[in-house]
Amino acid sequence: MADSHSIALAAPAAGPRVPWMQRLAATPPWTPWRLAAAIAAVLFAAFFAVEWITGRLEIVFGPDVGAHAETARVNFRITLVMIPLFAYLPAAFADGARSARRATADLAPHLRASPGETAAIVEQAGRFDPVALRRAGWIGVFFAVLIPIWIDRQLEAWVIWRHASEAIAQRVLLPPVGWFAARFIYSLWAESRRLSQIGRSLVAVDLLDARRFAPLTRQGLRYALLTIGVLSILAFYLFDYAKKGLFAVVLLAGAIALVAAASALLLPLRGARDAIAAAKRAELDWCDAELR
Repeated sequence: MADSHSIALAAPAAGPRVPWMQRLAATPPWTPWRLAAAIAAVLFAAFFAVEWITGRLEIVFGPDVGAHAETARVNFRITLVMIPLFAYLPAAFADGARSARRATADLAPHLRASPGETAAIVEQAGRFDPVALRRAGWIGVFFAVLIPIWIDRQLEAWVIWRHASEAIAQRVLLPPVGWFAARFIYSLWAESRRLSQIGRSLVAVDLLDARRFAPLTRQGLRYALLTIGVLSILAFYLFDYAKKGLFAVVLLAGAIALVAAASALLLPLRGARDAIAAAKRAELDWCDAELR
């Protein structure tokens, strides 16, 4: 029994913890999506205020049809899409972790574990290795920093004082967007893998009643829906598909989101599938032995 619990109960070396954004989202009156709406509202207000003060709104919404005005409008639209993406990602992280805790709590009555072990399993849900989270975040920042260089095809893309306010806003938002996106993908993978291990090793299998595995199905669907939400926001960038390099970046990000959605949907059920298959083989072996 101890061996079967070792994977699910093992704590990360630095100790699991709840990130500050997740703690804030769980503090009344906040919820993950109220917090996301508040962040988006503040950023939209700040962006429009800067555009108004600098006179850029007259260019973006004015009658000018020149190349300079068109570039301003494209960058304006790109920033408008980046703001909800910035607000959505930490909310998706917090909502997915909260849903994972709920799914684990729903599985608790069906676990082959002592009360203390069950409590430890539930407590670990929605908590992540801080070292691994930071590593994932910095990887996301690294790739986010490369995006303007790829799109503009020049290393001076990050010389922000040479750009208009819309492009500056994009470069301010890009690193945290990469940070939050990579951490969300890591949390999705870590929680889905943990639930798969629980389904494989700890959930008592009843071949006549598979409803005890329903929390795994719900969590898989939840994570897939959250990932599709990212894809839905990214789809707005296709309006400016002609912008050099942007289309390739959106396609790559969309492909990553689709792979993550498929993994989130299937991975939590993988362990349950293996456990049910093993239970069926055991029943068939027993039936064969009895018939002989």
